Amino acid sequence: MSRGRIQVVVVGAGIVGASIAWHLARRGAWVTIVADGEPGGVATPNSLSWINSNPRFPRDYFDLRTRSMAEWRRLAAELPGLPVKLAGSVYLPDKDLDLEAFVAQHTAWGYRVRLIDGDELKRIEPHLTFAPEMAAYAEDEGAAESEDAARFLVEVAGDGDTSFRNARVEGLASSDGRVIGVRTADGTLLGDEVVVAAGVATPEILAGLGIELPLETPAGLLAHTTPVPPLLNGVILGDGIHMRQKLDGCLVGGASYEGALLLDDAEAGGRELLRRMSEGVDAGDSLELDRITVGYRPTPPKGFPIVGRPPGVDGLYVAVMHSGVTLAPAIGLLAAQELLDGERDALLAPFGPEQYLMGADAA
Repeated sequence: MSRGRIQVVVVGAGIVGASIAWHLARRGAWVTIVADGEPGGVATPNSLSWINSNPRFPRDYFDLRTRSMAEWRRLAAELPGLPVKLAGSVYLPDKDLDLEAFVAQHTAWGYRVRLIDGDELKRIEPHLTFAPEMAAYAEDEGAAESEDAARFLVEVAGDGDTSFRNARVEGLASSDGRVIGVRTADGTLLGDEVVVAAGVATPEILAGLGIELPLETPAGLLAHTTPVPPLLNGVILGDGIHMRQKLDGCLVGGASYEGALLLDDAEAGGRELLRRMSEGVDAGDSLELDRITVGYRPTPPKGFPIVGRPPGVDGLYVAVMHSGVTLAPAIGLLAAQELLDGERDALLAPFGPEQYLMGADAA
């Protein structure tokens, strides 16, 4: 049953926080978004921003991710101008991936992925120089310009009763065992509910309540080129290079699924990624390195998201995860449903905070 109109403070303006805020505002909540910096987040701008349910996930996590892939399509249809392109992904041969097993398992689960030969690969991605006899093509995958998408969602949410505050959250305000707002240098922002979707800053924010949230922050290196003419349609996943072309024409590449290799020397690592992209795409001599970024992914120890209400603390909702770009639309939809209707979707059941959070004391 709906609670009626409520005031929600959302901490964090990356892609996850922005999605939660937009979905809440769409349902009629008053929303205050507060973040240390402009909308776009910290981890969000430094992500490859690949939208997928790749071969390494168990079924319950696969189901959540594929639901979110469908929600990306819904959002793109509902919000013209949202910077997302769902043009598929090509999986090239990789020593760590059995393509045939991947396709067999995921096809059985209803995923639209199939094996393709070199001729079909050339039709899908004509500018690739790779010529394997076999690859896999996942046609529902894609990528978002996630920083721009987060800003877009914050802006659209702001068309209603939603405001944005650029402020550092110093802690959570509580009374009689209930979280009632957030503390900033400018004062306390009050709310009926507080959502902490602050990425790597989440443990520090929760610590003031005596809540310990174990979170790993692996680094990821990406190389970004200057803009070039259209070369890639979708995302390319190969042994040693993952890459895509952004909507502004720049190519962006990482070294692995985690994007965490080559970090001993980031400058040299960026040049190596540029070399790998230049070898993989027929771009002549046009690829030039524009910048290198290193991002830190908010990753729970098991690699799965933490979404929901910490036990023993009223008024608080937590949403922290790696793969935030893939998961953001579904997390926004389902978190809004839980906050406003009191109904927790079965897709979130395996990913509650109770499996991680310890020592809650909001007195």
